[in-house]
Amino acid sequence: MEQTHQRRLLAALVIATLALLGADLAGSGVAGAVRDAGGAVLGPVQRALSGAPRDEIAALEAQNVLLRATVADQQRRLAEQGRLAELVGGEPAAGHRFVAARVVASDLSPIGGRSLTLDVGTRDGVTTDSTVVTAEGLAGRVVAVSPWTCDVQVLGSTGSVIGVRVGPAGTLATVSSPSSTDRESRPRGSLTLSFVQPGTPVVGDTVTTLGSIDDRPYAAGIVVGTVTAVDPDRGQLTRTATVRPVFDPDAIDVVAVLVPQARRAARPEVPAAGTPSAPAVAPAVAPAAAPAKGAAS
Repeated sequence: MEQTHQRRLLAALVIATLALLGADLAGSGVAGAVRDAGGAVLGPVQRALSGAPRDEIAALEAQNVLLRATVADQQRRLAEQGRLAELVGGEPAAGHRFVAARVVASDLSPIGGRSLTLDVGTRDGVTTDSTVVTAEGLAGRVVAVSPWTCDVQVLGSTGSVIGVRVGPAGTLATVSSPSSTDRESRPRGSLTLSFVQPGTPVVGDTVTTLGSIDDRPYAAGIVVGTVTAVDPDRGQLTRTATVRPVFDPDAIDVVAVLVPQARRAARPEVPAAGTPSAPAVAPAVAPAAAPAKGAAS
């Protein structure tokens, strides 16, 4: 029954629409009267919807732009906080005092490599030759410091040679930027690994820093990268290979500057295997004063 009423209503609407169209084409005044009535009813609504003052529209658009900028800034801050949390909890910074920093400028050197400017300086305890790390591993070292900023020589810059250990055996080697002779044979951004002692690298070997005195300029055990290719044996005394760094210099933004800590006391001696530990040394006692001449013995 309900469907029958709906069909009758639809048919009536169609007939009314056709009649109005026919009257409008014939020049009848009925269609004009209907249009005038519709305009009288719908006009105020249209004016309310589309007749807002231009200054109100401009204000709404400005608020929209401000809200979008605020949301983008909050998203950037949240992402930065996430990267900072990864940095604090990451292995490279573990066991070290460090200062968290943001990259505020980046520059490509005309002779090769990249330098970064961080928003920390001497007032934050940063000194030259401090190790700079990301959550993944080594980024570079501080080469210049001002009160509020510092400049960092990024890993792989021209002239930068770093002592490293390779693989589970910890074979001694160095990493540096590719020379002019093998630059074309290595992927962009990769490093050249050169063994210092006999050994054969294996693809997948982890490369870590050898370390320096008082952790300057490089702390020990920081991941540098991974061996991705081994060069053919051309009869040279030591082997060479390609290393992919663990961080992307084009996407670096939050880093940690390790604060070097000088050793204040000598390391304790470790007895050889099978040798009993040395007995504790008794504190020195001042000798008794000699009796005066003529005193009774």
